Amino acid sequence: MSKFDSELWRGRAWARFQRAVQAGGDTKQLEKLWFVETLTVGDLEAVVNWCGSRGLEVDFLKRAGGIYDHSDKKITIVCGAKPQRQLVYLLHECGHHLIGMKEQHERFGMGYPQTDPELKKTFLHRVSCLEEELEAWHRGWKLGQRLGLQSLTREAFDAIRLECLKTYIKWTLRRGAKEDVDD
Repeated sequence: MSKFDSELWRGRAWARFQRAVQAGGDTKQLEKLWFVETLTVGDLEAVVNWCGSRGLEVDFLKRAGGIYDHSDKKITIVCGAKPQRQLVYLLHECGHHLIGMKEQHERFGMGYPQTDPELKKTFLHRVSCLEEELEAWHRGWKLGQRLGLQSLTREAFDAIRLECLKTYIKWTLRRGAKEDVDD
């Protein structure tokens, strides 16, 4: 288990910058990238602190993307990704937390039934999950705005969001569920 350590993340950003400069990269461009990455580390720290104030634990592990475990109040973020991707994943998982609270969001607050294996095979279930994912992305963006994150741009957020949404949409549209019909 790996906790967030802003000095470690800043050290990694500096090491990437130095390697890129030594490899002959454009120093001015690399300085801009390093600056944004350093800002992003500060933003990550702000979101991790926000999570802590809500009783959420945030871990950085060798896993793909991000995971929110409602029952354990725990968010897991991939440790090998660059800070900007980690920040966007973390905001998305915070979005799941926000919509998963019954008192915060009537529609998604109850979650979706996990015990009925037949329900999980339906197109309706997959569409409901897609709706929840879309709402989590929206709420994550709003949280980032509310926290005043300095490194977060709509363009960068959307690039990662759209990459993830493509996989959700493909999963939603897969054939073989009980109520799938031909177009």
